[in-house]
Amino acid sequence: MPETEGSRQPAISVVIPVCNGADTLHACLESVYRSAFSDFEVVVVDDGSVDATAAVAKSFPCTMLQLPKNSGAATARNLGARETRGRILFFLDADILIRPETLGTIVHAFAEWAEVDALFGSFAKECPSGGFFSRYKNLVHHYTHQTSNSEAVTFCSGFGAVRREVFFRLGGFDPRWRYLEDIEFGHRLHLRGHRILLFKELQMAHCKHYTLRSLIRSDLVGRAIPWTKLMLETRVVRRDLNLQWHNLLSVPVAYLILISPALLRHGQLHLLLAALCLLFVALNCRFLRFVCREQGFVFTAQACAMSWLSYLYSGLGLVLGVVGYFRDRWRATAALHDSSGT
Repeated sequence: MPETEGSRQPAISVVIPVCNGADTLHACLESVYRSAFSDFEVVVVDDGSVDATAAVAKSFPCTMLQLPKNSGAATARNLGARETRGRILFFLDADILIRPETLGTIVHAFAEWAEVDALFGSFAKECPSGGFFSRYKNLVHHYTHQTSNSEAVTFCSGFGAVRREVFFRLGGFDPRWRYLEDIEFGHRLHLRGHRILLFKELQMAHCKHYTLRSLIRSDLVGRAIPWTKLMLETRVVRRDLNLQWHNLLSVPVAYLILISPALLRHGQLHLLLAALCLLFVALNCRFLRFVCREQGFVFTAQACAMSWLSYLYSGLGLVLGVVGYFRDRWRATAALHDSSGT
């Protein structure tokens, strides 16, 4: 077991922010304390929970901090990081299960690759949560991580590690970002010249349960809109992760499939739809083949329809993100003029 007292600096500190996560926190902490590597400490930050999160955390030999109200993951992670002593900070979401070798692998990686300042892992193929939407999203995450560039320009705080001195030198996570604070932090790392590694062999299970509504909300409000605004602000745009060429081309194709019945006469409709659908499948054929190998044909047919829907609302998120970016710039400019009296 790791030391819970004393001043000795552990090799790695695990920081877990959580809000109303009692259902998954116990399994998450169990997976951490089953680690084969023992030189670690754990800090859990209860971000204004109203369920049994605090009681779950107190049942483990970790440091537990509580915020009086929900302040966002960035604030919770920064608070937890300030209470740590480890040379490496490993940020972990409360619905992630690590493997016994995970902590040791991270510590060994930083020792072996002195030029790497931050790294993050990948979702495993296996999904502890049942239901189509949870399994579908988990496969999307896994496939995206496994087919992306190992040299990253972003960061993932769900299971990401960073050298302590680098994290505090950059000021930690920006609490102004309620979503994608880890992506923004990764962009700052990249722009300051720090090397970030997508460590594909470092795989962890995700216990998040999705419904169709929660999946759309997460992808649209929590990813597409803020990520568009972030890319416009930082000018960090790279054809990687879910911005590869086939992802970008799939958005207009998905909209053409949607609007084609309104554009052509009935006699030509079936040919156009068939051509567009074949093009859509071709653009996403590698992902769909992967899904078919893992889940079979029926699931793959459902996944194809869900992918089409996801490109529709991702395209909407792109438009809303652009509008939001220019709206915020206009408001900032107007506020500056008002404050200067011009």
